[in-house]
Amino acid sequence: MARINLVPRSERPRTTTDVGLLAMVGLLIVVFFGIGFGHYLFQGVRDDREQELADLKQQTAALQAQVAALEQYEDLQAQRQDLQAVVQGIYASRTLVAEVLDAISLVVPENVWFQSLTLSTSDPSLVQQNADVRVSGSDNKLRIEGQTYAFEDVARVVVRLQLLPSLKDVELSSAARVREAAPGVLEVKGFTLGATVVNVHAADAVLPLSEVEVDGL
Repeated sequence: MARINLVPRSERPRTTTDVGLLAMVGLLIVVFFGIGFGHYLFQGVRDDREQELADLKQQTAALQAQVAALEQYEDLQAQRQDLQAVVQGIYASRTLVAEVLDAISLVVPENVWFQSLTLSTSDPSLVQQNADVRVSGSDNKLRIEGQTYAFEDVARVVVRLQLLPSLKDVELSSAARVREAAPGVLEVKGFTLGATVVNVHAADAVLPLSEVEVDGL
């Protein structure tokens, strides 16, 4: 059954709309919506930044591994360079006996012959200064015992040996007649001399090989 309001319209209570309250409610809705939307946006930005940070950390770790590997190669390169310096010094400081003997053979007169030739040396001592490695050659001593027919030839041998750059301190130790000669036979004179063999190679002599191979390179 339908209900009929019998109160006159003018007497009925009037309802009023609270505009301020509605505005506040609407503002709160807008604020909460803005907060939620902003949180959503910032959450996405934060996720992107976290992903970028993770990628950056991964790249940094990879770069650190590469740097460690390069440092290892740098250490090996330094070892190779040090070894090359040592070998270079030894090579430049060596004294070739064949060269010394060849030079001596070119200055000995035909009427002089050697009975013995002795070359004595001590263990090479490496001397390193300012990255230059040299081998001491002051202990390389040469002793020659020979014979000839005249003391003038002995003096000639001494003078010629003194002109060789690979020999220094050439001194005659003794010279005397070996034995009495028969009539009509040339008298033999014996002599003994000593010298020091020195290195004549330049300190920057080029190695026969361009590089020194090092195990592990």
